[in-house]
Amino acid sequence: MIGRLKSPPDQWRSKSSTISHYAIAVLSVAIAIVLVEFLTVFLHTEPIASLMISAAMFAAWFGGFGPGLLAIALAVLAIHFYVAPPSNSFALKNSLFSLGVAELPRLILFSIAALFVTILTSAQRAAEQSLRRSRDELLVAFEHQSQIKDALRQSEMYLAEAQRLSRTGSFGWDISSGNIFWSEESFRIYGYDPTPFVTLDLVLQRAHPKDRTLVQRTIDSASSDGKDFDYKYRLLMTDGSVKHIHVVAHAVRDQGNQLKFIGAVMDITAVKQAEEELHKTRTELAHAVRVSTLGELTASIAHEVNQPLAAIVNAAIACLRWLNRETPNLDEARRAVEWITKEGNRAGEVIRRVHALANKTATQEAPLDINDVISEIIALMQHELDSHRVALRMEFAPSLPMVLADRVELQQVIINLVMNGIDSMEPITDRPRELVIGSRQDKADQIVVTVEDCGVGISAENVDRLFDAFFTTKPNGMGMGLRISRSIIEAHGGRLSATNNNSGLGATFLFTLPLNEEITS
Repeated sequence: MIGRLKSPPDQWRSKSSTISHYAIAVLSVAIAIVLVEFLTVFLHTEPIASLMISAAMFAAWFGGFGPGLLAIALAVLAIHFYVAPPSNSFALKNSLFSLGVAELPRLILFSIAALFVTILTSAQRAAEQSLRRSRDELLVAFEHQSQIKDALRQSEMYLAEAQRLSRTGSFGWDISSGNIFWSEESFRIYGYDPTPFVTLDLVLQRAHPKDRTLVQRTIDSASSDGKDFDYKYRLLMTDGSVKHIHVVAHAVRDQGNQLKFIGAVMDITAVKQAEEELHKTRTELAHAVRVSTLGELTASIAHEVNQPLAAIVNAAIACLRWLNRETPNLDEARRAVEWITKEGNRAGEVIRRVHALANKTATQEAPLDINDVISEIIALMQHELDSHRVALRMEFAPSLPMVLADRVELQQVIINLVMNGIDSMEPITDRPRELVIGSRQDKADQIVVTVEDCGVGISAENVDRLFDAFFTTKPNGMGMGLRISRSIIEAHGGRLSATNNNSGLGATFLFTLPLNEEITS
């Protein structure tokens, strides 16, 4: 109600306009009287009725019905004055009652005619004003609609350009009719010419043969379940090139409860290529770190190789001694040869491990026992542990499930973590140096590997930078070991983290690896 109240200036303008309308009524009748006097004197005619009706029409046209009624009343008095002019001041008051029977019908007929004309004039004026307002509103509506169309056209242009730049098209899928509506960018991604409707056959036709089953299964599941879907697959284009796309869709229902999907299709080919280049770069950098680490383990590697070689030499000498007897002891010689074979295999296994770490090969994931992977590295690093007077304790959970991973990359991670633990305990002289390597399965069905040392720990200022590239606390460190280790674990779907021990002595590095469903099922 407050919003509808007029302000004082508006009220004053409204009252002023009303007064002016009634003033026009009085003025129009006065002008009519002047014209009557003029015509009577100069032309000797008295068209008083027609002039008074004209005055009433004028007042009704410009002022409305109220001013028109006032003009009619004044006109009746004027006509009466001219018909029966009063002889004294009290005659005007009683003149209506003194009219003869001949004058009364004339005044009534004039009043009716004037009232009818006034009503018509007021109605015509109101209709014209209403028509003018409607025309103005229609013009405003047309202009507004034109602005909306221009804005919509501009928005569509911006949207099309944004989709082109981001390589993201939009689509709608009507389940009941099977029709699919694509944006211009969607047609470009799939390599089709724009058409009003797209069918599922066209979608499946463009899908890569190896991914066609996935696409069909996703379409069938979405049609039956009516749930959102999100999946990636490849397109095989007519020129033989392959595109990688990411499709995301949201399920909605219209007023008729008909299922529809609104979604987006993104061309992620460039992203995939960038990921492949990044993986290639990471592999090369990881190889460089491995080679650098092997340089640090030269003494350990030499020790591990020398042990079986020395055993082979001793066994060979013993074998010759058993054979050179007057009566050769073939059983002992045979055992010596078996020992030579065993130690030769042992030396070959050490060389194989070193060669695998040094060789730059592509990632080869296979089912692995994490305890075996750790044990192989510990055997290679045992001399390094002994030379730094570090006692090793292994806390392996037995019968752990297999993980799907690359053996060499996991060994590189473990080497980096063990070497970090050894280096952190180098300044320690007031307590035993002990390194604990453990494995277990957590409640989330992940394999957890921990490497715990009792060294100097992680300083507060280095906590957030520990896994940054080229950050190191070692005088001759590359600053890439932990960064590469984290990227390897994350590439396997796991997580690598580090915390200080609750005892306040040393730090614990922990990484997780997910179980492979195909292996565990």
